[in-house]
Amino acid sequence: MDQESVSIVAEAARTKLRNETIERSIGRTVRRRGLDFSRYIQVMSDLRDLAKERKVTVEEAAQNLREDEG
Repeated sequence: MDQESVSIVAEAARTKLRNETIERSIGRTVRRRGLDFSRYIQVMSDLRDLAKERKVTVEEAAQNLREDEG
């Protein structure tokens, strides 16, 4: 996962609203940064691969990236 993707996921995890999925939060973060849908797809694909590799949920993988970054 490249540094920009990690930054997007970490920001999304920090700004995630209550009862909001990480997917929606990442989508909001991508739009706020002026990026396009293909970037969202790439970030989500990388995050899902990371979650599968670590045998955790996508939410947990995003939270772990947030903690690792900050």
